[in-house]
Amino acid sequence: MKNINLKLLIPVVAAIAIFIVLTLGYFSPVLKGKVIIQSDMVSSKGMAKETNDFRDQYKKEALWTNSMFGGMPTYQISMRYPNNLVQYVRSAFNVWLPLPANIVFVYLIGFFILLRVLKVDPWLSIMGSVAFAFSAYNIIIIDAGHITKAFAIGYIPMVFAGVILVNRGKYLLGGALTALFFAVELNCNHVQITYYMFMFLGIYIAIEWAERIKQKEYKAIFKSIGVFAIAGILAVGCNINNLWNTADYAAVTIRGASELTSDQGNKTSGLDKDYATQWSMGKSETMTLLIPGFKGRSSSISVNEDKSSLKKVDPEMRESIGGTSQYWGDQPFTMSPYSGAIIVFLFILGLFIVEGRMKWALLSGTILSILLSWGHNFMGLTEFFLDHVPMYNKFRAVSMILIIAEFTIPLLAVLALDQLLKSPDLFTKKIKLAFVKTEISVKNAFFISFGLTGGLSLLYYLVPSLTDFFGDGEYNKIYDQIAKSNGAEIAQKFMDNLETARISLFKSGAIRSFFFTLLAASTIWLFLKSNRRLQKQF
Repeated sequence: MKNINLKLLIPVVAAIAIFIVLTLGYFSPVLKGKVIIQSDMVSSKGMAKETNDFRDQYKKEALWTNSMFGGMPTYQISMRYPNNLVQYVRSAFNVWLPLPANIVFVYLIGFFILLRVLKVDPWLSIMGSVAFAFSAYNIIIIDAGHITKAFAIGYIPMVFAGVILVNRGKYLLGGALTALFFAVELNCNHVQITYYMFMFLGIYIAIEWAERIKQKEYKAIFKSIGVFAIAGILAVGCNINNLWNTADYAAVTIRGASELTSDQGNKTSGLDKDYATQWSMGKSETMTLLIPGFKGRSSSISVNEDKSSLKKVDPEMRESIGGTSQYWGDQPFTMSPYSGAIIVFLFILGLFIVEGRMKWALLSGTILSILLSWGHNFMGLTEFFLDHVPMYNKFRAVSMILIIAEFTIPLLAVLALDQLLKSPDLFTKKIKLAFVKTEISVKNAFFISFGLTGGLSLLYYLVPSLTDFFGDGEYNKIYDQIAKSNGAEIAQKFMDNLETARISLFKSGAIRSFFFTLLAASTIWLFLKSNRRLQKQF
């Protein structure tokens, strides 16, 4: 006990307590027995009804159900593996909280573990974990009922923490954590999220090992390979039944190779290209990471739910305009992601002030995920991945790969803030810009970061015409439908008023991002200015 510094445990215990209180407070209705009506979960219960009834009656697993289509295996519907003890580890990390509070707790504790491994200030680690856990996408998927996806996202930081430790030479601890959390990640049973996690880990490891090769540290690389191999074997071994069944079944589904010979340009060894890229982010829609509602908010929310957006709409048109969708992006329907204006501001700042290979791994992961999320809007890269990158064509909804950016952006943002807190004299220093020989002061980098985020948000608020307010082909489609039954004059009036309402929604998000960024930048500026060592510098 003499060797244990109890002071180091205080932030950990405090973090767990705060996270439990926060999740139960946010989801307080669950304590009264209330549940969220999640569309996917409702459908899932219907699909699994026959299988669950069979299990209750015969006390064994059914491998086939007639409740889906013309009949199909139950592997991905309601299949239990009672001898897989990893599920009990998952329950422990959920601290047996009710759904969906347990999901957010996993978000929080997982990101906290990663930040502590990265030696971020413990109290800042708590704040950073809250920023990650409550990012819009992580909450949106809970509402939709994407439970396995949510849990799989929650364990990504923990797996990454183990991989970092291995690369630091802490092979025993890092290997144990990698094996444990990778096993839990696989147990969540969302292969697509796990695949994207591997894409990011591959980027990180490649950057780390490139430096090791440069330094001729080949022994460290071989040790890391050995540890990762053992961790992988253990993790996969724990989940081999489910993984094997999934791989075996996938070969005879639309994710397997097709025997049809028509339209070969659309074919891959997995999903057809048009099906895989049906949910593709529009290029400009990526700005939603900074400005909520850049292309609307949700296809399931009507304009009428934001009364302020109807103020400038013709009173005669308010009822009809109010019933339209709040989303006008390129995807069939969606709820748009939003990282947070403050987080994006700190992320940009982090690109200037955070040093080391971690920054380049996070930046590379962010860029790749954004480019691939564009899908058929950036078909050159997407087609290359679909045709040549193993297993990539097994997954649909390419916009889902933005989960990498939703992870890397807040991580670099927290690292940037940690750098500022630990080096309050940072503004007096100069930094050399990558790929050029130019040096700028950190103070100027701060202003540039604010200009690229807060300044850009303000510009969009003042000049909304810099973007458009109708999806591809949407204007003509709506106009033609109305003109056919009500005439061209009414159709034009409707379209003008619909654009007015959408501009109002857009501007409310833009100005909010500006003020949040301004608040964060001002707070950081005042903190640094108040430091006695810098009073003379300002």
